[in-house]
Amino acid sequence: MAEEQSRERSRSESPVERREREFLRTERSLVGRLAQAVKLADFMAVLMVLATFFSAYATWRTARVTSAIFAVSDRPFLGVQSVGFEATDSEHPMIAVDFRNYGSIQALSAIVGARALIDGKAVKDPEYPMTETDAGILSPNVPHAFNLTLPRDLYQAVVAGKSNLQVHVRMLYKGPAGDQKFCYFERFAYDFRSGIFGASGGSDHCGSEIF
Repeated sequence: MAEEQSRERSRSESPVERREREFLRTERSLVGRLAQAVKLADFMAVLMVLATFFSAYATWRTARVTSAIFAVSDRPFLGVQSVGFEATDSEHPMIAVDFRNYGSIQALSAIVGARALIDGKAVKDPEYPMTETDAGILSPNVPHAFNLTLPRDLYQAVVAGKSNLQVHVRMLYKGPAGDQKFCYFERFAYDFRSGIFGASGGSDHCGSEIF
């Protein structure tokens, strides 16, 4: 029925009207194709923007990782090799702190300090009253020592398990650039049952107060 009506309408139309109708049909087709092309172009533009963003992000991440690798490889790392008793038969038994530079380059302007605390109270060293020393330049993998002495009665109380002993070690130093300061702080607790000092906490952030 609809098809017959369309045929009757076509017969009744003049040539000019038919041309106008064909023109409108062609125009709608062109507009539709143009809309599809615009949508495709917009979609491609969005993809290009996303590709540019992810490429820039990957470049930024690579630069960050590279910078971190160089920051780690081009700086010194100070740490404690061991803590132990020495000269235990003397009147002033000694605590020897063996520390090293575990990095690949030297540490500059190094300030190294250690102190002993028995039952939470700092022990005054009768032999070495200064708790810090200016170590200057510390070359990689070279042994260095900081010594503390204890009164004999306090030493005997510690090894008998009657008193608790902790040794606090702090090291402030710089790398070759000189514009960044590094810190190492570690606590060591003496276990009288095993006769060794074990690590009991630390930090890589230090204040500037006197140790």
